[in-house]
Amino acid sequence: MLDETPSPELVPAVRIARPALPDAEKLMLTSLDIGLATVAARLSPAGRAAVQAQFGAYLGKASHPVLVSNRFVDFVCPLCFPALALHEARCEMAHLSVAHYQQTILGRVMLAPMRLMGLERVLRQAPKQFAATTNYGTRWVADLGPRHWRFDCEDELMHPETMWGSLEAVAQMVGVRDVRVVFSLLAPGHYSYDITWGQP
Repeated sequence: MLDETPSPELVPAVRIARPALPDAEKLMLTSLDIGLATVAARLSPAGRAAVQAQFGAYLGKASHPVLVSNRFVDFVCPLCFPALALHEARCEMAHLSVAHYQQTILGRVMLAPMRLMGLERVLRQAPKQFAATTNYGTRWVADLGPRHWRFDCEDELMHPETMWGSLEAVAQMVGVRDVRVVFSLLAPGHYSYDITWGQP
């Protein structure tokens, strides 16, 4: 069983906790169509047809299982980023997802204030932002010192690179160019990201 409490020496700045769920019940509360739109320009007609054949049953719906989301990412990554290793392609897709979201009406409304907030304030919102797009997981952030934070996801199922790439993309969006994210798997389903960046 997962330990759902952070290390005693760490005091989370923000923590959003949920009961553990079986993997099959974990949902992305967004449409898979968003993922398809993110990579649409990189898909050939044959690639798009292959995606439709594999995932058509989940397109056009308001939510989809995380297991399906992971399969989708791993299906389209070789098609869209053939020169990259899978873990690099997953990160690149997460970067593209943030960039694509910024172009949507909702993304412009939600992300515009973040550009003025600074990375510390953005990280304080990270547990809430990830919780808003899923029905599961305990997520928390801790301030470890100047320009040094930690972001943990427990009972997690998404590819680790999804959060990793998203954190890097958001840091770049708020003007931090030298962010460094180091991932650790502390236990099954317990992801930890050590986030540092240089002088402003």
